Amino acid sequence: MKRFCYVLPSVRVTALTALTIAVLAACGGGSSDSNSTSKPAGAGSTNAGNEAGSVAASQKVTFLPPASNLQQVTPTGDATVDGIAFTNAVRHNVGYPTAIAVDNGLTTSSQNHAAYLVANSTMGHYETAGLPGYTGASPFGRIAAVGFPNAATEVTISGDVRAFSSSLTAVQLIFDAPYHRMAMLADYARMGVGSVNSATWGAFNIDFGDQTTDLSSSQVVAYPYAGQTGVPTSWYAYEDPDPFASAPQYRQTNTGYPVTIQGKLFSKLSSVHISIGDSGGNTVLCQLQTPENDSHLTSGAMCIPFAPLTASSTYTVHAVGVLTDSFATGAPAHPMDLTWSFTTASPSDAKAKAASHAGRPPIVQ
Repeated sequence: MKRFCYVLPSVRVTALTALTIAVLAACGGGSSDSNSTSKPAGAGSTNAGNEAGSVAASQKVTFLPPASNLQQVTPTGDATVDGIAFTNAVRHNVGYPTAIAVDNGLTTSSQNHAAYLVANSTMGHYETAGLPGYTGASPFGRIAAVGFPNAATEVTISGDVRAFSSSLTAVQLIFDAPYHRMAMLADYARMGVGSVNSATWGAFNIDFGDQTTDLSSSQVVAYPYAGQTGVPTSWYAYEDPDPFASAPQYRQTNTGYPVTIQGKLFSKLSSVHISIGDSGGNTVLCQLQTPENDSHLTSGAMCIPFAPLTASSTYTVHAVGVLTDSFATGAPAHPMDLTWSFTTASPSDAKAKAASHAGRPPIVQ
């Protein structure tokens, strides 16, 4: 199991994933290579190429095909309703053919934890017996108690209620943080959303469980996805695990919007390299986090540009590596060599998104 945390002003976002093949990792950045910057777009990885060649007979990695009929969500004022709609919309847009089901048990565990966080004006995944609203010490225990003892994920955000400017703010903040985005785009089949506000404190929580068959062992999900338009140009970088552990000067600054790629739960991504290039063929330098240099990653990787992207511009991503069905010896392996493009938002849209989170810079908790 792995624990991910994301912190912002009086608000802490956390994602916690239980995998039967992993061990507990404390909230904090994994080991990182101080030289983990991106190569120019189109540059391959020698190791990836060699490993891919050794599995030439296996099926090549392809994208889960993005949807042609995109979904958008407008705030309704109800964070629970909007959290469900937003999660299903982004999953639909990246290509999941089936909406993730809302499960009564997961809704109960999620709502209970949100209520606990508000009752105690606190943050995070864990609860203390004896405090108001206690329903279980860990998310794994709470989620297992409602019928999901194996693969499960929890993402949560709580803090000063003024930090949530709209009913979509909480879920969007979680999704923009790359470790947490990968939890929300993983091949889970069920979810439950909880949201509670008091006069001073707010909490938003999603519990995920079960596994869908919509993502095959030779498919990956990318975000931004192929052909996506209106992509944000920047992300205010503060997340724990810290993707900038080896480059701390970028913490709590406006970096470029993160690019992520991931296979299905329990799969293994290896020898991976991601590069980004702009429309002029220039390399976009980025922080590259992969399973090789980040103990918090197994089936996914990310590349976060060091500087904000340019508005109304097209960027091309090249990702190579090997996706193996599981960690089992002899498991089928699939060579990955994918290229795709996305286009950033207009200057006015990019400015509007930045303004929606202005005045609330993340701080270390």
